[in-house]
Amino acid sequence: MKTLTVVRHAKSSWNTDDNDHDRPLNERGLNAASKVGAEIMRRGLIPDRIISSTAVRAATTAKLIANEISYDLSIIEYSSELYLADISDYEKVISNTEEISGIENLMVVSHNPGSHELCHYLVNDCDIEDFITCAVARINLEIEFWGEINQGVGKLADFFTPHDL
Repeated sequence: MKTLTVVRHAKSSWNTDDNDHDRPLNERGLNAASKVGAEIMRRGLIPDRIISSTAVRAATTAKLIANEISYDLSIIEYSSELYLADISDYEKVISNTEEISGIENLMVVSHNPGSHELCHYLVNDCDIEDFITCAVARINLEIEFWGEINQGVGKLADFFTPHDL
């Protein structure tokens, strides 16, 4: 069994001249990402690997979470395919995770609507209604290899948002 943790980036700023890809987190987002990271640590949901969208708001969220869980920032992977990803983009990124590295628990930090859609794709009868900023979904996958990622292979094991903390 593999485990996937899906994280939507924290709240970003709209008060910027930056293009969408380069928008930073706002103060609320900075606080939420650290708070969520601490909760991930408290719940023992530590990933073996973190893959983040290259967008500034997602990358910053990944780094803040990594800090809270004592994950080495230098080994966070960044994928441009996760920026505004659809299901096929997620499948490609996830299925390319190396099996020889012993990665059983993967975290993906990305955007909506893709994060929400991915949860519903993987979990039949998924009851997540709103995947708000910095929401976290932990999905147990009934697969042996990452390349087997497919519709309906998951069971929702945990879901929380910054508002729950």
